Amino acid sequence: MNKRNSVRCKRKFFHYSIFLFALLSVLPTLLLSQDIVIKYDKSGNKVITNNAYSPHKIYFKKPAGGKKKSSTSGSVQSVPREYLNKIRKLAAKYGLKEKLIIAVARAESSFNPNAVSKKGAVGLMQLMKSTAKQYGVKNRYDPHQNLEAGVKHLSYLYKKYRYNLPLTLAAYNAGEEAVRKYSGVPPYKETKTYIKRVMKYMGRRYSGYFGSSSKSGIFKIVTKDGRVIITDTMPDKVNGKVTVID
Repeated sequence: MNKRNSVRCKRKFFHYSIFLFALLSVLPTLLLSQDIVIKYDKSGNKVITNNAYSPHKIYFKKPAGGKKKSSTSGSVQSVPREYLNKIRKLAAKYGLKEKLIIAVARAESSFNPNAVSKKGAVGLMQLMKSTAKQYGVKNRYDPHQNLEAGVKHLSYLYKKYRYNLPLTLAAYNAGEEAVRKYSGVPPYKETKTYIKRVMKYMGRRYSGYFGSSSKSGIFKIVTKDGRVIITDTMPDKVNGKVTVID
């Protein structure tokens, strides 16, 4: 009887050991695979972590000047329902934040698919004929074609200017040639006002003249050797995948 009990105990111990080993092997992966979470502490500092219970967190100090004023103009509440799902899909497809797309569309047309500017730009994202042709748009008044082409162009500019938001918006508004000519944000009142408006809709402020600072977001960089870097300043050379997390 004692021998049987001993065998049973050994079997149970063996099974529990296998289970525990498997759990310990998978648990770190599950924790590391969690989405990046952005919160604020009691002092108003931004806290970034992928595990709410982990002591290893990254803090970004609250900017001087007190709390930022929130704006609903660039929030999902301000987006017509027929466009919100499309925006979410395009944000995931082209690697942009929803709030950036929403803010640009709001600034460009106030979500009016029939909007036409004095210069001839048309639709939600105010596409010129040349831009529409570049992205294969057949009908600039079609909100879905217009939206996707605008987001695709915005994504192209964002990557071209190394995730520098002011330069991206300047190029979207005034053109890439103007940004090249002035080596930064061109000194056009319309363009600078446009950048301020879009960034205000996103809950951010813009006060730079040339917009050369790359501190226009928080980025997660996964290098080719698997290292994860969280930064608010893009390095000169990026060797890996970049994700905009805020």
